[in-house]
Amino acid sequence: MTRCVAQMIKICMVAGDHSGDLHAAALARSIKQLNADARITALGGKHLMASADSFSENLVDINAFGFAAAAQQYLKLKQIFKDSIINAWDRQRPDKVVLVDYYGFNIHVAEEAKRRGIPVYYYISPQVWATRPGRIKRLARCVKKMLVILPFEEKLYRQAGVDAVFVGHPLIDIVPEPLPHEAGDTAVIGLFPGSRKTAINAHCAILEKAANIIRKEFPAECRFFGLRGHEADYPVSLPVIFDSDYTEHRKLDLALTVSGTVCLEHALLGIPMTVMYKLSAFNYLLARMLVRIPYITMANILLDKPLVPELIQGMATPEKIASNALQLLRNRDAFQSMRRQLLSIRKMLGAPGVSARVAGIILKE
Repeated sequence: MTRCVAQMIKICMVAGDHSGDLHAAALARSIKQLNADARITALGGKHLMASADSFSENLVDINAFGFAAAAQQYLKLKQIFKDSIINAWDRQRPDKVVLVDYYGFNIHVAEEAKRRGIPVYYYISPQVWATRPGRIKRLARCVKKMLVILPFEEKLYRQAGVDAVFVGHPLIDIVPEPLPHEAGDTAVIGLFPGSRKTAINAHCAILEKAANIIRKEFPAECRFFGLRGHEADYPVSLPVIFDSDYTEHRKLDLALTVSGTVCLEHALLGIPMTVMYKLSAFNYLLARMLVRIPYITMANILLDKPLVPELIQGMATPEKIASNALQLLRNRDAFQSMRRQLLSIRKMLGAPGVSARVAGIILKE
């Protein structure tokens, strides 16, 4: 890592969900490694709190999943925006603003920065290609550079007149290389209900019932994978593992999982999976109106085909989830084929050293 010429620079960083907080924290550390005189103020979660010089609001813990929940939080987020952005910037104007995903809040931060003449760097693009592509035009008016983590996003933004560069996916630096797969007498199956309390509550019972069906028909050990800080949120009888370094995750034969970042982690580890998700009826109808792509799983999006089964809403029953899993467990050729194709995704996501590259771009421009 080449150290930049040291100069005092004030950077405001904002992240609003668990994965964004993790990647923002890694970026903050890389910025400090390149320039020890950088001063980072932040809104985010516990990881960014530990990496920033000053921290004003934990957005991760107040952010809930779903349209109705987001509406209930509107007034709270509006007050945070006034206190931690408007008033804070009146007291001390940052030199640069770095935003990480979390479009609903961060677009307002970007527009406020634009009004004040502060350059905005957006790391980890909102998934505008999946829902409401018109948001690109709004981003184009206030973002200096988009630092995108998926290979197809660079062209998408450049076509819309946005200065964009593909920097690689930060999971490349986090998720270890997969272990060689050896089929044992008993399959080890991981159950991943989600990272938010509402998602955990909605999915735990379904996944546990699916696991019990599987265990009646195939020798299997099933365990939930939980998130630190939510230890009390898993009303299940199966074991719950809190695995922060992929030690246990890497040992899995199969994952029954919600959609989201975790699915890309499974892919990078070469773990075949069945994906499910269940929303409230209201949220599902709104999502159907907004989503404009045929798949919800990143592996399927990147490979542009339905490699991984997706069981959404009415299809997300314990019986259907178990049936898909049993088909993979009983068909070794299909299992190995999915594993090989998932592992091919690592090559698509760029070279290691992502946060260092991003830090270099932000500091040098």
